[in-house]
Amino acid sequence: MKNLIKSIGSQSLITIVISFIIIIFGILTIQDISMNNATDRSEALENVLRQAAIHCYALEGSYPPDLYYLNEHYGIILDESQYYYFYDIQAANILPKIAVIKR
Repeated sequence: MKNLIKSIGSQSLITIVISFIIIIFGILTIQDISMNNATDRSEALENVLRQAAIHCYALEGSYPPDLYYLNEHYGIILDESQYYYFYDIQAANILPKIAVIKR
C-alpha cells in the first residue's frame, strides 16, 4: 500500500514538473516571437519610409528634407510614441539613411 502511495505521489510530482517545464518553454517562445515581431515591424517601417523617399525623389527630383515632409505631403504616419525615427540626409540627390527603432 505504501509503495502504491509513493508511486502515485511521484507520478503526480513528475506530471507537475513536466507541466511546469512546458509552461516555461511556452512563455519563452512567446517572448522570442514577440521580440522577432518587433524587429520585423521596424524593418518594415524602414522599408516603407525608404520607398516613400524614393517616390518623392522620382516625383520632385530631390529626397525629402525630413520625415515630416513625407508626413505632410505623402500621408506617411509616424508613430513617435512607439518608435524612434532616424533620418540622415547627406544631399538632395543621395538616398538618406533611415532607421526605425522600437522604443
